[in-house]
Amino acid sequence: MVNNRYDYCIGTANSRLQKSLSAMLAETGFYSAGTADSTPVLLRKLRTIQPWLVIIDTALPPGNIEELAEIIENDALAACLFINTTGSDLERYVQLTWPVDAPVLSAVAGAVCSEFGRKKKLQQEVETLQKKLNERKLMDKAKGLLQNLYSVSEEEAFQFLRKTSMRKRLTMAEMADLIIKDPDLFSSLRQHR
Repeated sequence: MVNNRYDYCIGTANSRLQKSLSAMLAETGFYSAGTADSTPVLLRKLRTIQPWLVIIDTALPPGNIEELAEIIENDALAACLFINTTGSDLERYVQLTWPVDAPVLSAVAGAVCSEFGRKKKLQQEVETLQKKLNERKLMDKAKGLLQNLYSVSEEEAFQFLRKTSMRKRLTMAEMADLIIKDPDLFSSLRQHR
């Protein structure tokens, strides 16, 4: 039994396979968010519904299944599990050979979802850190501009940036952006020295 309730989407043109997978997953706590019988329909559903998990039959028409896997992975559309019904080998992706037992399917699907969740969390942390770094660079650039234009110390430039951003009810990054775009707006700095 899965600890978390994950929704899933199945990509297969084989209705018996779809019914079997759905029944096995339902028994173990997963719930269906839809099905698709072709690659284009599956990609549209993934982008629209954004399920946690996608289970894909390696015989899903049309096109190259590895290209589909790369799109799903690169766009972080869902945790991905392939059901190998064709005998082809997707070396870089998690796959189970059909037929598969329900406990194995559930365990692998749960593990894939947990790993996807961990990757999403790490990606969010990276994006947050990147945003903070970019804001810091923006503020440093604005301080440097103020220092050069008005011959003030770094501390004076920082204090001006901080006080002005509070007065105007902007973040320091937003204020820094305004300074960079038009440093002459803040010629009053000379009067505050």
